Amino acid sequence: MQVLGAVERPHCYSLEELRWRSLRTQTVVLECAGHRRNEYRPRTVGLQWGVGAVSEARWTGISVAEMLAEASPTDAACEVVFEGADRGQHRSSSKEVPFARSIPLERALAGDVLLSWKMNGRPIPPRHGAPIRAIVPGSYGVASVKWVRRIAVVDRPFTGPFQTDDYQLNGKPLDELRVNSLIVHPEAAAVLSVSMVEVSGVAWGGRGGIDAVEFRHSGGPWQPTMLRCPHGPSGLTHWSGLLELPPGEQFIEARAHDRAGATQPEQAEWNALGYANNSIHRVRISVLASGRGKPAERDRAAWSRVCPRL
Repeated sequence: MQVLGAVERPHCYSLEELRWRSLRTQTVVLECAGHRRNEYRPRTVGLQWGVGAVSEARWTGISVAEMLAEASPTDAACEVVFEGADRGQHRSSSKEVPFARSIPLERALAGDVLLSWKMNGRPIPPRHGAPIRAIVPGSYGVASVKWVRRIAVVDRPFTGPFQTDDYQLNGKPLDELRVNSLIVHPEAAAVLSVSMVEVSGVAWGGRGGIDAVEFRHSGGPWQPTMLRCPHGPSGLTHWSGLLELPPGEQFIEARAHDRAGATQPEQAEWNALGYANNSIHRVRISVLASGRGKPAERDRAAWSRVCPRL
C-alpha cells in the first residue's frame, strides 16, 4: 500500500504492518449509486438495479487520517485519490485506466475514513474488496474503492474518468448519500389476512442522520413511526409502525427526514445515468376481506424496545 504524491514523506506499507496499527471498527451503510435505477422514467442507461442495492456492515481497519498525518500532505494538497487494482478500457479513452476516485483532503482527515481489511469481524471477501478496501461513511458506495493499491494525495482536482465522466448527477459530483428509506415488511405483492399490520423498514443517509420516518397507505395522511437506535452514526436506522388497512389492494409509502431538514421527494431528480433515486418508497399489497386480526404479541413487544427519536 503506497501513500505518495503531494506529501512530504511518501511511504509504502505492507498489510502486516497496517494490521499492527491502532484499529477502528465502524458500522457503515454502503449504497450503490444506481440503487432503484429501474424506477426512472424515461429509462436510463446502466444496470437496471431494483430495490436492495444497499447494505450495512462492520468494517475494521486503520484511519486514513493517521496515514496522512505520517505522510504530511503539502500546503498545496487538496484531494486524496484511492486507486484500485482493477483496470480496463473506459468509453472516454482508448487506453486502460484504473478505477480511482477522490475525496477532499479535509474529508479524508476527518478520522472516520478507513482502509479496511475486515468485514463483520472476518477478512473481507475478494468480491467485496480484499485485501484492502476504502470505506467512506456517508458517501455513495463508489467512493469506497475496492482492492486499493495506493493512495495519491494531489494538489489539483482529480480528473479520472470515474470522477468526471461517470458518477455525475446532471453535471454535479455525486457524493453525499441522500436521505432514503425502504419498506422491508410487508413485502411487495404480499397478501395479508389481517387488517392491523406492523410495517417496518430501514432508513439511512442525509446530513446529520435520520430525524424521523413517516408512513401512510393509499394516499392518506402521513403518520409517524418509531425509530430504533442505530448501530452507529453511519448505520441503518430501523423503524416500525402499525397501520389499519381496509380490504382490497393497497399501497404503503414511507419517507424519511434528515436532521438538516431534507425529505425524500415524491420523485427523484431524473438524470441520464440513473443515479441517486431517493424517492418515496412504495409497495403494493392486498388485504383479504375477512382479515380483522390484531397485531401479534411479538409486534407489541417490539414497540417497547424502540427509541422514539434519535
